[in-house]
Amino acid sequence: MTKNRGPITATLCGAMALSAFVAASSPAFAEGPSPAPQPSASAAATMEVVVLHAKNDGSGIDPKIGPMPELAKPPFSSYSGYKLLGRDSLALRKGQPSTLKLPNGRDLMVTWKDDLAKPGEPKKYVINASIQKGDGKVFLPLLSVNAKAGEVVFVAGQTYEGGILVIGLKVVN
Repeated sequence: MTKNRGPITATLCGAMALSAFVAASSPAFAEGPSPAPQPSASAAATMEVVVLHAKNDGSGIDPKIGPMPELAKPPFSSYSGYKLLGRDSLALRKGQPSTLKLPNGRDLMVTWKDDLAKPGEPKKYVINASIQKGDGKVFLPLLSVNAKAGEVVFVAGQTYEGGILVIGLKVVN
């Protein structure tokens, strides 16, 4: 039996739910073990990806996650435990999809579509993300976001082992 935790949590918990949040100037990826980005010579940008498992098990926030103040704010604060499942880097080439296998067997596909940089402002990226099921069908249809370099975009809602997956995406250059 599922306990009703309110409309925001219900939205996050739904099998087809998606939440995207941009957190300006987040230090979310600043600490904790992180592989050094290894983009190829033709890559124009690197995206850091963090995959978290959110549950209501009272375990608190895994110290390996590092500082991520967004987890203490709604809607993320509706979960009492966060565990780091993975931290990775994707080389982004404009117009070409990059993929990452998620713990539930699905594929996260990210494509750098465009730049919205204006002179004197931080670089801004138009990023498309989708999640493909193992059978080739789409779990998450195309999500398009505008994100400044260094900002974190969160995608959440896939059920996973008694909780949900929370995926943080940050373009670092």
